[in-house]
Amino acid sequence: SSKLLAVFRIPCRSPTTSLPPARTMDQSRAMLRTIESALESIDYPDKAAVWEFVQQLGRRHQRAFPGYKFVPRGGLSSPHVRFMTDIDFIFSGRGGGLIAVSDFDALEALAVQLCGGIRNIISAKVSLQGNEMFDEEVQDLQVVRSLVAEGADVAVITGRFTLRNGWSVPMDLTLSLGDDKMSKAERLEKIRANLERGDYAKVVQRMRPLLNRDAKAAFANAW
Repeated sequence: SSKLLAVFRIPCRSPTTSLPPARTMDQSRAMLRTIESALESIDYPDKAAVWEFVQQLGRRHQRAFPGYKFVPRGGLSSPHVRFMTDIDFIFSGRGGGLIAVSDFDALEALAVQLCGGIRNIISAKVSLQGNEMFDEEVQDLQVVRSLVAEGADVAVITGRFTLRNGWSVPMDLTLSLGDDKMSKAERLEKIRANLERGDYAKVVQRMRPLLNRDAKAAFANAW
């Protein structure tokens, strides 16, 4: 064992090893207070004002999607979420069917317009009857458009949207002709998939509907 200690030079703390000097601990406390003060002074976006702005935009652009209606949903609309983390533009149609390519083209044009160019498009999702066909980061939307042309009832384009105060947040623009209701089993399966991918923000988002009213607020504040 003495040879191993000599080779690896394993440090051992003796009972007489000195603790960090008081000055170092004071400096750490002072740095922590500085960080906490900085966090409190951050100019976070006004969630209520952004939500009002998003609703106005949603109703204004709804006319570009005949047969669809802007649906006010997402974390931004939730009273249990204190800070905004993203923006949802959901245009939902009734009667089922498949998304027309022309409607997807209108969604792409809106995403590019609101996010300030194709360079700010981050990712896209396409699904049919609950089965995900595509969920990846993208540089352009040609592949996504091709999948929609083959048949899809949900298409999502995610971009980077910059608020007036300079904050950039993810924006999801969605066309949906599928069933909006998700069973508990489906939700749990999606939560497991998000955990495997390390998408913990999505895990939190999907967990909220499973909680009762009081637990939702406590969970949101803890997160």
